[in-house]
Amino acid sequence: MRRRLTRIGNSWGLILSKELLDLLGVEGGSEVEVELAGNTLVVTAPELERADIEAGLAYIASKRQRAEVYRRLAE
Repeated sequence: MRRRLTRIGNSWGLILSKELLDLLGVEGGSEVEVELAGNTLVVTAPELERADIEAGLAYIASKRQRAEVYRRLAE
């Protein structure tokens, strides 16, 4: 999943979709754990199993892949 960094004042922010926040079980303004692992930034929501997060991300990815098919069927 790719996201673009957005300028926020003198800093840069990473905007996360509501769909992704719902999947993580967090709301805007909530605290999350952020850590650096090599060249990877890891954002972790409290009290969620990694398998649950991975399953949710797979669901979002498949939903986006099928979006065009659903749009064509609706026409």
